[in-house]
Amino acid sequence: MARQRSGAVAHLRLAKPLTTAYILGLLSSTSPRLARILFLFGKRKLTARAAWLQTIHTLREALAVHRFPTFCAVFVGGSTLLQIPIRIVLGIVLPRLTSSSRPLGLGVARLFARFIAALISASVSFRLLNNPPARNAALSVTERAPVLNRFAPGPFDEPPEEQSVDVTSLSRPDLAGRTMDLTLFAVIRALDILVGTTTSSLNPSSLLRKATSRFPTPLFCFSVATIMWSWFYSPSRLPRSYNAWISAAAELDHRLVLALRHARYGTFQYSKETGMAPLLGSMARDYGMPEDAGDPAKTIPVPCELVHMGCGKSCEKHALWRFWRGWAFAAKMYFPLQFFVLAKHLMEPGHPGDRLAGLSKQRLMAAIKDATRRSSFLGAFIAFFYYGVCLSRTRLGPKLFSPKTITPQMWDSGLCVLSGCLFCGLSILVEESKRRLEIGLFVLPRAAATWLPRRYLPEYLWREHLAFALSAAVVMTAAQEDHRRVRGVFGKLLHRVLKTD
Repeated sequence: MARQRSGAVAHLRLAKPLTTAYILGLLSSTSPRLARILFLFGKRKLTARAAWLQTIHTLREALAVHRFPTFCAVFVGGSTLLQIPIRIVLGIVLPRLTSSSRPLGLGVARLFARFIAALISASVSFRLLNNPPARNAALSVTERAPVLNRFAPGPFDEPPEEQSVDVTSLSRPDLAGRTMDLTLFAVIRALDILVGTTTSSLNPSSLLRKATSRFPTPLFCFSVATIMWSWFYSPSRLPRSYNAWISAAAELDHRLVLALRHARYGTFQYSKETGMAPLLGSMARDYGMPEDAGDPAKTIPVPCELVHMGCGKSCEKHALWRFWRGWAFAAKMYFPLQFFVLAKHLMEPGHPGDRLAGLSKQRLMAAIKDATRRSSFLGAFIAFFYYGVCLSRTRLGPKLFSPKTITPQMWDSGLCVLSGCLFCGLSILVEESKRRLEIGLFVLPRAAATWLPRRYLPEYLWREHLAFALSAAVVMTAAQEDHRRVRGVFGKLLHRVLKTD
């Protein structure tokens, strides 16, 4: 009787990850929206009734069956609970299929049960996310795909983006691809686990292991270069929230972005009157410069002083100013986060009585140092990007290459942006070596998403379904076998979610 009771308790503990996953999924999907509602209400931009109605709407959406919290619960809960019947079936079937002289080991059976449970759960949860009610599945025309404009855009219009697929074929309301970012995240993580497991068994002096240990830096540089290039010339390939975050961190006058996009499209040309003079001319006037400084027919090339947006003529001074602005932007996020972690540490049961006594000087300094380093990383990223643009188009590029070989038009139609995209990746050197891979794994799925269409025809959904199910099963199985195989914060989070004690 006692053995049966202990077994029942053990099985009930397996349900704990389901609850934890649902709560975390609910918090992650509602917290940003609820915080924004609270912020607008505090600024008196929302009435109490409007704030209440938006809160109810946010919670009602998050609690729906086809939303992210249910996806988390089904995937994590199914990965743990389904192991029970699968192990029972394996206990009956495997002895009949294997030789008595060479029985299948318990470790292999456990691994197989975990993988099958995770595979089934991943498949079912993927279906949940990709089968919303019909009223939520329809997309507006602007969300389906950018439509090419038949007419030349004006100076303050967005030029059309180059499309790798036929736009007319993407006008259906039932397009697939709403989980593409999640699928790419799972695929990248699964590949990292497989590569890490393979290389960990090699000799530390082997060439392959040394190569993979140095891989995070070029991986990050390649990923962020792809993302920044897409932000400039193909913003629809990035999620809207990610586009908005990059725009907020960059603090770049949108007229300058438009000029660079028009230069690539061919409507902003030097030595020609194309009607683009008002675009940067108005910007030059706003920053205390003569309007002719922004006229491509009269000023070749547009001076870097205009790119500096009122920060003076010095490119170095502008880079330092951008570093400070980027550092301050990141510090608003990282310093409160570090102090929140400190407060959480002090509230733990291990600090009874005077909780401030548990706040050692070393711990406080470590938190400040960590927040400062992470803020410096973003500051360096932004500064390197802007300085890379200046170096290529005016400071170093024209001295290395003749203006007849690489003209100012060629620099401003893409080469200067490419230089900034490649240069900004060096900011990863500010971070500790142990965090470089984690940051690379964070940005790589977003870079990979720009190589594929964000929306695609539903008959190809099975490909994404298969890729997600297999990859998620690999990640979940590895997390249950040894959580250290799933590297970084994500691995630690999975370990906490899957704990049953």
